[in-house]
Amino acid sequence: MADRLEISIANDREAIPEIVAAVGALIEENGLPPDIAYALELAIDELVTNAISYGYPEGGSGTVTVEAGIESDRVVLVVRDDGIAFDPLHESPEPTLEGTVEDRPIGGLGLHLVEAMMDEVAYERRDGENRLTCVKRR
Repeated sequence: MADRLEISIANDREAIPEIVAAVGALIEENGLPPDIAYALELAIDELVTNAISYGYPEGGSGTVTVEAGIESDRVVLVVRDDGIAFDPLHESPEPTLEGTVEDRPIGGLGLHLVEAMMDEVAYERRDGENRLTCVKRR
């Protein structure tokens, strides 16, 4: 049984299901409960989509890598990209949570959901990469 996975894709949204499927298989192999599986899959979808959408202006090419590690007491997810430097935890505007869905501006809720569902979320820029690390306790 594998307890660690690393998968890299080109910065293309069409490749996101490949990452979700690979991490989904790791989750299933390790018998993680549905709430943890859901949180991880949502985080991957949101963070990889954001990296691809905003990290590569003018359609530039690059690589997005997802690492998932299952430990006895927690699951660690790292999303890395070689796009432009951007700390979404401090540079993103606060999401609008008031009002009806129709009245709210588009965007901003995904990262808010990731932060709410994970026990820890941290950003760092290292070796020319953006790194978002998420921890979900088991």
